[in-house]
Amino acid sequence: MDNYSPEERYQLILNLLKSHSKLMAADLATRLGTTEATIRRDLRFLANEGLCKRIHGGALSLVPPTGTQEQRLEYSNNEKQALAIAALSIIKKEQVIFLDASSTHMLLASLLPNNINLTVVTNSPAIASRLLERQHIRTILIGGELNYAVGGAIDITAAEALNKFRFDLCFIGICGWSSDVGFTAIHYQDGEFKRLAASRAGAIAILCTDDKTEALGPYPFLPSDGIDYLLCSPNNEAIKSYFAKLDCSVIITKLS
Repeated sequence: MDNYSPEERYQLILNLLKSHSKLMAADLATRLGTTEATIRRDLRFLANEGLCKRIHGGALSLVPPTGTQEQRLEYSNNEKQALAIAALSIIKKEQVIFLDASSTHMLLASLLPNNINLTVVTNSPAIASRLLERQHIRTILIGGELNYAVGGAIDITAAEALNKFRFDLCFIGICGWSSDVGFTAIHYQDGEFKRLAASRAGAIAILCTDDKTEALGPYPFLPSDGIDYLLCSPNNEAIKSYFAKLDCSVIITKLS
């Protein structure tokens, strides 16, 4: 006999997803005192309601809330600030770097040093505006039709412009990361733009907030082993342990 009603199980599963991000049906069945078949039915229901993402044998949490870049700054702002500060340690003199449209990258743009002869390329007007008064940082804004949800240009004009560059370091924004499929985007065109930007880079860096860990977007664009730097918080045990096994430098932030 089940220990919980379906409604109670739904809420317990959603609560567990908030703290664990990825759950397997077998583990849930043991924890909730029911069968795997029952848990699979529960997960199908929750996925159909748009409350989680189904994967083989379990479920992932949804990607975090979206909005404009300015609106996204309201989410996990302290964590994003710590990621931006940590990212300064991998930026070297006279590099050409790419800053993908991202609220965390907006914070990074504001922190970039003036005295190391940087060239910054971005597809985000909000990021470019933060660099407008920084006369010692050469800033190149990629043009094209602006996507309101993404906060930058990701159309064919912007994609073709990427072919003019070879970046020393590319900061790619992500909507989610899953140990099953790697880094994902919410929008198809954005995923393809990110894939092309990464292909033009000597090194790729990802700044990952905790809420994007084991969160699955619909459009995979980069495998986990395709990056050179992973920056995350000290609380993110799942992603730290996973990337420690790869040929990737894992940089842990210091939260205030």
